[in-house]
Amino acid sequence: MRFRLKGRHWARAALLLAVASQAPMAGAGTNEPALVLVRGPEAVELTLGELDALPKKTIVTENEFADGQVAYRGPLVRDVLERLALDQTEKVRLLAANDYYVDIPTSDFMTYDVILAMEADGRELSQREMGPLWLMYPISDHAELRDPTYIQRLIWQVIRIESL
Repeated sequence: MRFRLKGRHWARAALLLAVASQAPMAGAGTNEPALVLVRGPEAVELTLGELDALPKKTIVTENEFADGQVAYRGPLVRDVLERLALDQTEKVRLLAANDYYVDIPTSDFMTYDVILAMEADGRELSQREMGPLWLMYPISDHAELRDPTYIQRLIWQVIRIESL
């Protein structure tokens, strides 16, 4: 599997790799918190092991960051959001390890089978390969998802999801 960056995305990736090389990655072990879900004063920490225990979905899709079609596997975001009733909010913010963030309407997760990819082509996503958690839309299955609005939502190294 080879990932490539086009256009403006190379700068975001370079910054991410620079930040990542300076500090240990959250969720590096299966028992360490990998993802924090926040709704108001409540917060739930999930480990990679807990995320791995959730039912998983495989989507085979192309995106601007990989060569050709890749089979991504991970839990559906709507299932993860249910852990803290974040699926009941109108919008959530996903934050990456480098402080990059995107705001996404939760309707996306109900309309499409969006996953928190933990694997690509059968291999765990490492920190260098946009992991351990990469938000992935089934772009190849829906022409409307090729829009730049959705491409910008493919946030990698996700560490936190907050209600807005």
